[in-house]
Amino acid sequence: MIDNTAGEPPSDSGTPADSTAPAHSSAGRPATGEAAGEAPEALDLLAALAVVQDAERSARRGLTGNTALVYLVWGLTWLLGYGALQGSRHGWLPLAPETALAVLGVTLALAAAYTVVVFARGSRGIRGQSSFQGGMYGAAWALGFAVMGALGAVIGREVEDFWTRGLLLNGTAVLIVGLLYITGGTTFNDGAQSVLGVWLLVVTLIALVAGPSHFLTVFLLLGAPGLLAAALVEHLRTRRRRGPAHA
Repeated sequence: MIDNTAGEPPSDSGTPADSTAPAHSSAGRPATGEAAGEAPEALDLLAALAVVQDAERSARRGLTGNTALVYLVWGLTWLLGYGALQGSRHGWLPLAPETALAVLGVTLALAAAYTVVVFARGSRGIRGQSSFQGGMYGAAWALGFAVMGALGAVIGREVEDFWTRGLLLNGTAVLIVGLLYITGGTTFNDGAQSVLGVWLLVVTLIALVAGPSHFLTVFLLLGAPGLLAAALVEHLRTRRRRGPAHA
């Protein structure tokens, strides 16, 4: 009788040859597990980063309000106010210079008040450092133009020539606006706002050099278009930022 078990390995001779496969797979399993775990972790980090960026954009929009609309209001204010003065000076409009200056003063005051309201509403409901920044920035606009009003009264008493008074008053007003835009840009990490502030200071410098005879032309042809262009650029930037979030 033939023993069929003679060619088989003894039952206690050790692990069969194919039993080594699980050992090799277990040796490689940690690397495979790490690679599989890294992808979800990376996705989680990207998702967290997207959430943080979206929150930052929302906070910035809340603190700065509709910046494009603010720029638009100031651009139209410059067109109306300096256009009235320029038209009065050259006889293009039936306005006395004093009336045209009053038009400019009222439009500037309205634009400043609107800007203060925008930043005050934007900081409402926000706590901590962001609330402090928004509140102080709005207060800086209000206080800056309060000082401007007091300085205007002094200049009105001490300077006789009407157009020299206009140059000093408007140069000071645009100086305040330019510095506030630079401050706002650095506070809210908005480079475009800081660039606009620098541009307004450059315009003010050119207007002062141009003198009483030509400062209106400088403000009207350089300042107003710069503000309107900034409004358009900011509008396009806002649409581009909101696009991915709404997709």
